[in-house]
Amino acid sequence: MKIKFLFILVFGLLAVQPATSQTVAYSLNDTPLFTVRMPDGWKFESRPNPRNPASKRISGTAPNGLVWFGVWVVKDVKTVDQAYKYVQATARTLITDAKETKPAYIGEVNGMKAKYSEHTGTMKMQDGKSQVFDAQVVLFETGSGRVGIAVCMADTEGLKAEKANIEAFFKSIKPIK
Repeated sequence: MKIKFLFILVFGLLAVQPATSQTVAYSLNDTPLFTVRMPDGWKFESRPNPRNPASKRISGTAPNGLVWFGVWVVKDVKTVDQAYKYVQATARTLITDAKETKPAYIGEVNGMKAKYSEHTGTMKMQDGKSQVFDAQVVLFETGSGRVGIAVCMADTEGLKAEKANIEAFFKSIKPIK
């Protein structure tokens, strides 16, 4: 009886453990370009990108709802510098008070040339209320003549609560060779 109870207890504890992170492949026109790992508990989905319905966007939220993230391929660009101009233009049209909080810099993510930038601004939420946010953006050359973009937007509380997961999310982006 004690062994049976112990067995049930162990399986019960395993059932309440958080799910392991999931690696997701991003494809364009049935060609896999890169993978990204979704942290434990982050909810995500893949559906057409509203600004480019021919491509998909993987997006979702952290479990506490304080972080939105998205990953997709920037339409009609071949370099991170061209993609950066897209980010600046899009930010100005969607968020009128958007501003860059740190100068953008070139780096690398898992062997891919990347450009990092950070922004802040105010956005109208679905409920009509305005929300101040911080955004981290990584643009990366996938090696296939395409440039990927990964974005995390959060309020101050979300940045604190999900800092480690946001960093792990960006570091997990890998090319498919």
